[in-house]
Amino acid sequence: MTIQRRLAIVAAMLVFAFILYGAAKYYSPLLVDYVVEQSLLQKAPAGIDPAQLRERLHLYLSTAPDKNRRMELLFFISGYLEKVQHLTPEEVKELLPVP
Repeated sequence: MTIQRRLAIVAAMLVFAFILYGAAKYYSPLLVDYVVEQSLLQKAPAGIDPAQLRERLHLYLSTAPDKNRRMELLFFISGYLEKVQHLTPEEVKELLPVP
């Protein structure tokens, strides 16, 4: 195998790695948002409308001044949801304070 062929293979692998990295970087916040939303809906107390809870979550997340703060809020909610089996209405109000 010649050196040019090896370099072409390595270059193709690097391009593929950069494409994967870019896709992961672009889609990871969307994935975290989706997973937290679904976890919240699964652990929501009985009687709460899922559409209303979804709207409340997005309203709360819209108060974040930038993307980093939004991710911090999502990770906080995710960490809290890991610790509980089911949420009470009071916990929902504390977890998602609406201004």
